[in-house]
Amino acid sequence: MQNGNQTSLRECRFLSLGHFASLYETFTAAFSDYVVPFALTEAQLRNHIILTAVDLDRTVGCFDGERLIGFSMNGFGTWQGRQTVYDACTGVLPEFRRQGVSKAMFEFMLPDLKKRGVQRFVLEVITTNHGAIRLYEGLGFKAVRKLVLLQRDPAVDESKRSIIEIDIRLIDQPDWELFEQFWDGYPSWQNSAEAVKRSRKMKKILGAFHQGTCIGYIVFSSRFGRISQLAVSKEYRLRGVGSTLVRAMHSLLEEGFSSQVVNADVSIDGVTDFFGKLGYYQRLCQHEMVLHL
Repeated sequence: MQNGNQTSLRECRFLSLGHFASLYETFTAAFSDYVVPFALTEAQLRNHIILTAVDLDRTVGCFDGERLIGFSMNGFGTWQGRQTVYDACTGVLPEFRRQGVSKAMFEFMLPDLKKRGVQRFVLEVITTNHGAIRLYEGLGFKAVRKLVLLQRDPAVDESKRSIIEIDIRLIDQPDWELFEQFWDGYPSWQNSAEAVKRSRKMKKILGAFHQGTCIGYIVFSSRFGRISQLAVSKEYRLRGVGSTLVRAMHSLLEEGFSSQVVNADVSIDGVTDFFGKLGYYQRLCQHEMVLHL
């Protein structure tokens, strides 16, 4: 893979823990002009790696000589009952875009993933990023659903109250079998139960209890209020349980941070209306795309 008129040889290869510093440098530069503001500290990038189950030894980098000019961070695990790899982040330095770098990285890693028994590849791409969408479609990815990022500035509406008696409690040992009974769909990769378990130190879980029984819960980042999961038992919906949980979450957050709902599935009935009534607005929309290997 040649870099236009330059003589240096480009090469795709797997990274390692020792590449973190150069990965962070390239990550920062690659997203400096992103469609929405996107910047992470080194600690935040490390947390993202934990949350999304990234294996740096199976993360791909594209090098121009010894310079890391592009990367595709890969998370591994079981999702929806199948061995899955998740594109936790792919980026290319601005001056090397539209030169086939991303395509080269995917073509390099896909045969290796198949050999390792991975059954599917999952990623998310902003719906207005038409170049990336064309790339992924050309590789065989198919859009399966739309996910939105919702945000509320600066505080949650305090007006709506539950019409039944609710006790809000912190939950240390979540009952995932019970929680899944409240679901109408399934969480995205970074909001899955497995992701919550991986990042448990950074999460809080509140439960809504009625007469001693948990009838709803919310999972969120304990500092910033990024909501990973929110669900209420079907028997107790439209009674203010969900809004009470959101309000309770907001009371625990640090001041000055906007609350966000990360990767809400727009196909789930009532989700966007519910958050809209609490003052949340859409920041961006993404396609969740899947490639079966």
